[in-house]
Amino acid sequence: MKLCLLLLLLCLCRLGLTDEPTPGAPHVSDPEVKEKEEKVYSCGGRRVFSPEEHQAIGGAIERLGLQLLENLPTGPQQPNVILSPLSLAFALAHLTLGARSETEQLLLKSLHAHSVPCYHHILGSLASHFSNMSLDVAARMYLRPGFQVKLSFVEDSLDRYQSRPVPLVSVEEVNQWVEMVTNGHIPNFLDSIPQDVVLMLMNAVYFKGEWQTRFDPMVTSKGVFYVDNQNSVSVDMMKSAHYPLRLLDDPELEAQVASFPFKGNTSFLIVLPLPGKTNVSSLLPRLNLSELYRRLPEEKTMQVNLPKVKLQYRKELQEALTNMGLGALFSGPDLSGISDQPLRVTGVRHACTVELSEEGVEAAATTAVTSMRSVSLFSVNSPFVFALVDDASLTPLFMGIVTNPAPDNDPMINDGPQDNNTMSDQPVMDDVRIKVLNSENSNTLCNQKAGGSNMASCSAPAGDMEQPQQVNGLETTQEEETCSKPDDSAHA
Repeated sequence: MKLCLLLLLLCLCRLGLTDEPTPGAPHVSDPEVKEKEEKVYSCGGRRVFSPEEHQAIGGAIERLGLQLLENLPTGPQQPNVILSPLSLAFALAHLTLGARSETEQLLLKSLHAHSVPCYHHILGSLASHFSNMSLDVAARMYLRPGFQVKLSFVEDSLDRYQSRPVPLVSVEEVNQWVEMVTNGHIPNFLDSIPQDVVLMLMNAVYFKGEWQTRFDPMVTSKGVFYVDNQNSVSVDMMKSAHYPLRLLDDPELEAQVASFPFKGNTSFLIVLPLPGKTNVSSLLPRLNLSELYRRLPEEKTMQVNLPKVKLQYRKELQEALTNMGLGALFSGPDLSGISDQPLRVTGVRHACTVELSEEGVEAAATTAVTSMRSVSLFSVNSPFVFALVDDASLTPLFMGIVTNPAPDNDPMINDGPQDNNTMSDQPVMDDVRIKVLNSENSNTLCNQKAGGSNMASCSAPAGDMEQPQQVNGLETTQEEETCSKPDDSAHA
């Protein structure tokens, strides 16, 4: 199962607000007189956008996401970063509807929207496209009673991004909505709402998917994840001796790229830097996820080790967006398309949860795989970049960096990551057996060649890790799921 949640809150306050607002419903002023070019009319109506146009938007969202990841570096106190480029694009594009002059141009530039004609219309159409998937998108526009907002902004918000205006009554009501649209996974999102906040643009993205090929929970066991050359942590590692995987070895990128398919036309893409060659930080500026996706070869059956993780991430994005050139939003932006009263953005708050577990469509209780003459191994046991990608538009719904999937666990000293023989075909026995050991210690994954050869791939380091007896196949242990809730930290 893949469970992702994200909530993005964009708050605007009225400059110089000192008096209490008058109770009552949100006030919508008369329509704003706007000049519309002919090309705008060609975007609307009942037009159905092509797959190529959706992929153009997907590319723009990907560039936005990668840029944000570069400005949210990991560190010892915050080893993992999780975000939704799709949600961020919705929030900034929504704000762009009310931006004017230089503020509008800055937002369009950050969204990479200048290269995409009909940007708002195509981006808004993705919501209906995603309705056929395991993805839910919800949006809401909270207005302080008495605050005057232009009708044109309300209409465009509803038409483009299905964001309806509702009165901003209390923090309790906002938190109830957040908890509802995130299926209970983000309670108590806000502690309070400052009195000078007159408008909140909110959206949430919820994804719950199932692997096309599930991992057997009985085979999940303790494994080692190498945080860096000096430290490692013990994690629950999902394992399969016979997993269909699309795997690409990119020598120029010095990384391996794997695609785990979900039911519903989505894929979980992992970019794993080669040990000793590069790291996730130096990898980000060179990434082109959509291009890597297109280059993936056909599926091939192989052995797979994938960490079972549950990660939570909350972050105020003001500093990152300022580093991306959007600092003017928080000082003196031109948002006159929203209201005639001067406004500024006071915060962009983000919360996300990602969970990887064994659940999938197919039961995989098989404990023996026969006549496997040659099997590759893909072991995700060191820092990686991930993206949850829509197969049709190549839009990254979620992206992230994982440098420590179990930050609450005590680190262990090691000599560095073992070689990840992902692309090396390794002969194995004709009869590969999987044995579950009731042990609290880790185990070693070894493949032994028939005929007496001692050729093996073993991933457990020396030390306090138990070396199991060698058998014709895989030995694993079964442990409870590890959960972690990292806190925000300063840049590394």
